[in-house]
Amino acid sequence: MAQYLPGGTNEDPDVVFLIQRIQENYTNALEQLAAAPPGSSKFTQALGKVLIYDQKLSVNNNVACATCHIDYSGFTGASSFFNGTTSADPGSVPITNAGGRGPNYRISSRKPQTYAYAPFSGVLHFNVAQQDFYGGNFWDMRATGIRLGNPAAEQAQGPPVNPLEHALFDIPTYVYKLSKSDYASFFEEYWGKGSLSSINWPPNIETFAATPGPAPSPDPLLAQLSQADQNLVMSAYDHAAMSIAAYEAGPEVSPFTSKFDYALANPTQSVLTKDELEGWNLFRGKAQCNTCHLDGTENIKKGKITPADAASVAPLFTDFTSANIGTPQNFALPFLYENMPDQFGFVANPAGINYVDLGVGGFLASAGNPNPDWAALAPQFNGKVQVPTLRNVDLRPRPDFVKAYMHNGYFKTLESVVHFYNTRDTLNGGVHLPAGGEFEGGLYWPPPEVNMNVDQTIGHLGLSAKEEEQIVLFMKTLTDGYVPSNP
Repeated sequence: MAQYLPGGTNEDPDVVFLIQRIQENYTNALEQLAAAPPGSSKFTQALGKVLIYDQKLSVNNNVACATCHIDYSGFTGASSFFNGTTSADPGSVPITNAGGRGPNYRISSRKPQTYAYAPFSGVLHFNVAQQDFYGGNFWDMRATGIRLGNPAAEQAQGPPVNPLEHALFDIPTYVYKLSKSDYASFFEEYWGKGSLSSINWPPNIETFAATPGPAPSPDPLLAQLSQADQNLVMSAYDHAAMSIAAYEAGPEVSPFTSKFDYALANPTQSVLTKDELEGWNLFRGKAQCNTCHLDGTENIKKGKITPADAASVAPLFTDFTSANIGTPQNFALPFLYENMPDQFGFVANPAGINYVDLGVGGFLASAGNPNPDWAALAPQFNGKVQVPTLRNVDLRPRPDFVKAYMHNGYFKTLESVVHFYNTRDTLNGGVHLPAGGEFEGGLYWPPPEVNMNVDQTIGHLGLSAKEEEQIVLFMKTLTDGYVPSNP
């Protein structure tokens, strides 16, 4: 890959490792496809895997889904450099006329959200009794699952045509690239003969496939396709997304193989250490973490440790609702400085530094909201983002690898996350000071990015430094791939 930003070049060992890993997993997926029984779940999962690791499904053939969601970091940011600086990852399109006014690549506004365990989220719906939204996908829940009945599949349809990510011109160019792939015949074997090969592409399709989106309205490529071909295109796009969701729900991405899972399955063994166990007690007690990050014991009386009670529910450590915990604005996000037209005339963020991410409320107020009745609810969800799973929250390829946390990547360590939950409203007497000060996060916290609907159950937990440490130790038991020393 070319240089992304100053200091982030393809000499970056993480970027080198990432490219190798993508190529290795792509080859492995092709081998799995060839070996899987036709029509089986293994077949469609292998198909989803090869789609996720295919860099050619981007406008410049340089970005795959896995570029921002790699396995070795819990299917989120792949580079310690970018996690520690920009938080969001560069997309496919380089900006040649940034002129110091912004980043050198189009970059999205949020930290990559893990898609591990995400397929277990239900179709987005509003629970009247709880006055809350449940389900969906993406930080703002905009992949509702209403159309396909599968939020994870609808999430997979976002990045290919997002101008800040894969940046393809439109949906037909994605399907065209798919029809030219190494695995097109496998796709047709599963989803139907002719589902790709019978589409009549216009003579100038290659030009469109090499042109960054977004497409203008009306879409000139779409106008050249017959209604029958448009139907085939949309069907193929849906089927590709469903294969991706099948892979994400499968054992390679969502395996339930953490130390915590092993402890649940073996309640008579002393699997968790004393501090990890104390951390779990705090997690579901004093710290109130499982108010949102459900661990399967939320209905068990406080103080009673019964792992067997949780073993049957495969806890996902999220309730798939949304919350605004008062995360400060992350002024290191390059998106805040993408307020000038690039060489294609595209402006990513007209608001510039004044941009505020309204999360779920922003989606509900947008044209993408599929239910007009929900629009009136937008104000009470401004600032809220989907509660992420805590599974693999500490998965990293090496101890010094930096991970970013929260939707905007403001936090860089689990320790700082827990400390914020504990002291958000108590540091400096609860007075928030502007970001960028010498003692930010130590003696004070900056104000919330969105000062509405801020969760008041946290911020003043009264945890000691030792208790904060124990909670972090417990969360580290949620990393998949645990191998017991004496099974």
